[in-house]
Amino acid sequence: MANKITIDFKNGFNGISRNGTGNKLEVAEDKWLPYELLFTALASCMYSTFLDVIEKKKLEYEEVSITIDGEKREEIPAFLKKAEIVFTVTGAAQNDEKIKARFEKSLQLAEKYCSIYNTLTKVAQLQSVILFK
Repeated sequence: MANKITIDFKNGFNGISRNGTGNKLEVAEDKWLPYELLFTALASCMYSTFLDVIEKKKLEYEEVSITIDGEKREEIPAFLKKAEIVFTVTGAAQNDEKIKARFEKSLQLAEKYCSIYNTLTKVAQLQSVILFK
């Protein structure tokens, strides 16, 4: 599957990105910044993969919140150095260790099969954690 975006910049770092279906996203100092977009892409990819796995396992939950905290290298080029990806699962039998283990295994599979996660592991140390609420 081909993926394509077009981004037009005007007046410095102020841009509008458009995807193939016409959706728009503003990129600017006071809007979305490159690393925020990168982390959003990573979280979306991981969640999509995680969702595929937990649906096959018929695991139930109310909500999944993903927080990514990353650090860039000091040297130029300032590649991503490391990032922690925290999945917080709400409404999954939090007192049932077997259910928790199945969710944890699902996150491991998301790491294995998420293409963006695997791309980023070539330049950065990534760590995923799952919490239950």
